[in-house]
Amino acid sequence: MRIKEAFDLQDVEVARSIARTHPFATIVTGDLRATHMPCLVDEDADGLEILGHVARPDPASESLGRPLLLIFQGPHGYVSASWYESDAIPTWNHVTLHVRGTPELLGDAMPVLERTVDHFEAAVPQPWSLGRMGETAREMAGEVIAFRLRAESWHAEAKLSQDKPADERARVIAGLEAPGPYRNNPLAGLMRRFAAARAGGADG
Repeated sequence: MRIKEAFDLQDVEVARSIARTHPFATIVTGDLRATHMPCLVDEDADGLEILGHVARPDPASESLGRPLLLIFQGPHGYVSASWYESDAIPTWNHVTLHVRGTPELLGDAMPVLERTVDHFEAAVPQPWSLGRMGETAREMAGEVIAFRLRAESWHAEAKLSQDKPADERARVIAGLEAPGPYRNNPLAGLMRRFAAARAGGADG
């Protein structure tokens, strides 16, 4: 995945933020089976650790005890060459995080399920709790394999036109904000925030 050093993100807190903000992960096992499940950053752990679960009937569950890859995908979108003032080729801007490791399979899936539900329900006015299901929740937990993955390696990348001059980046942002098939306000907003953060760091 590595393209240019300028896009490489080496701060583990940034990696944690990507996984936290975009928790619907692609889980790829060593035998090239894949599934998609919400995963959580373990906020109590040092470094980068991910909590997740997979349903037992899912074919990917058969390989969870071996090394795997988690992919977290942030905002992404097409960048038209027509948006540049100078000659350039079209590209695709994106934010991605790849996490590799061998999961620790957890004997009881209930704590991970409860933690996952509570995490996402916290954002709604009247949070729902898994505990409301009583013994049914325990039966559901028996049909799930939960895991903790301590990152053995990870790679985070933000390709947000930071290799282009400021005026060209502004043109890309304008293109992403303009009406049309490639309008992408989340990506444009991220580009603005990223540029502002870099400028602030340079000033500091």
